[in-house]
Amino acid sequence: MLEESARRPGRRAARAGSIIWPLVLAGPLWAFVINDPGPAKVAWSLVALSAFVTCWIRLMWQALGVHGMTPVPWALVGLCASALALFPVLGYLWAYYFFLFVVSALATLPRIRDFTVGVSLTVLVEPVAFWTEDVPLRDFWWVPVATLVQAALVHAFRTMGRMLHELNLARAETARLAVDNERLRFARDLHDTLGHTLTSIVIRSQLAARLARSDADQAAQEMADVERVARQALDDVRDTVTGYRAVSLPGELDNARSTLALAGIDLDVSSTATPVPVAVQSLLAWAVREGTTNVLRHSRAARCSIRLWADPVEAGVEICDDGRLANGHRPGYGLTGLTERVTAAGGTLDAGPLAGGGYRMCARVPVEAT
Repeated sequence: MLEESARRPGRRAARAGSIIWPLVLAGPLWAFVINDPGPAKVAWSLVALSAFVTCWIRLMWQALGVHGMTPVPWALVGLCASALALFPVLGYLWAYYFFLFVVSALATLPRIRDFTVGVSLTVLVEPVAFWTEDVPLRDFWWVPVATLVQAALVHAFRTMGRMLHELNLARAETARLAVDNERLRFARDLHDTLGHTLTSIVIRSQLAARLARSDADQAAQEMADVERVARQALDDVRDTVTGYRAVSLPGELDNARSTLALAGIDLDVSSTATPVPVAVQSLLAWAVREGTTNVLRHSRAARCSIRLWADPVEAGVEICDDGRLANGHRPGYGLTGLTERVTAAGGTLDAGPLAGGGYRMCARVPVEAT
C-alpha cells in the first residue's frame, strides 16, 4: 500500500501530460482553418478529431494507470480509424503528427508481434498520404524513419516499464517474505524460550500440590521456586522481544539437571576433553533446552543422558532417554524450530526413536558457526 501511494504522483503527472499532448495538433488544425474549409469538412473534422482525442485519452489513462499497458480494443481501433478519417480534411500535414499518437497507442498491444505489425502499417500509410498531395520526397522521407525510431523508443520504454513493474512486485514479495520469516523466527524463539520454563513450572506446581498436606515447608519452598522460574520466564520473554536473548550452555545444563530431578529422571552429563567453542554454545544450548523439554513432556523416561563433544571440525550434543513417546514419533513445533536453527548454521539434526527403546536427538554444527 505504501509503495502504491508513492507511485501515485508519478502516474498523475504522466496522465496529465498525455492529456496535454493533443495540443500539438494545433499546427495542422490552424492550417486547416486558414484554408477556409466548407461546413461539411468542418463537421467531419470535429467528429473525427473528437473521437481521436477521446480514444487517445482513454488509452493513455489505462496505460498509465495501476494495471500498466493493458489494451483497450475499442479505443485502439477508434484511434486508428479516426486518424485515417482525418487525412481527407487535414491533408499531408496530418501525416507529420498522427504517427506520434498511433505508435504510442500501439504500444498498449500485449504482444510484440502485434505491435510490429501495427507500426509497419503506419509506416506504409505515411508515404501514401504524401504522394496523394504530390509532396516531394525530400520533404517527407524522414517521417517513416522517425516513426521507426519512435517505435523503437516506445518499445524500449515499455520493456523498461514492465521490468520496473516486475521489480516492484519482487520487492513487495521480498518484504512480505522478510516479515513472514521474522514472525516465524519470533514464534520459534518464543516457543523455545517458554517451552522448557513452563514445563518446569508445571512439574514444580504438581510437586508442591503433593507436598502441601505432608510437608508444608517443602511445598512452600517449591512454590517459591515456581515464582522464581516464572519471573525468569518473564525476563526471558522481555529479552526475546527486544532481540537480545542469548541462552547459556552451562545454564541450560544446570536447568536440565534440576528440572529432570524434580520429575524423577536420572541425568548423566558427559563431555569430551575438548571444550565446546563459544561460537556454537548458544546453538547447542537451544538443543539442550528443546531435548530436555521433550524428555519431560513426552518420553515418560527414568534415565536420560546428555553427551557433548567438540573436535576441530564440528561440535554437537546428543540427548538420549529410555522412555516411550506419549504421542508417537511426530516432531512438534519446537523440534521443527530447532531444525531450522541448526540447518541455518550449516549443521544437521537427527531425532527419532531407538531400535531398543527410548529416543535420541543429536545436533551437529560446524565450529565456524556463529
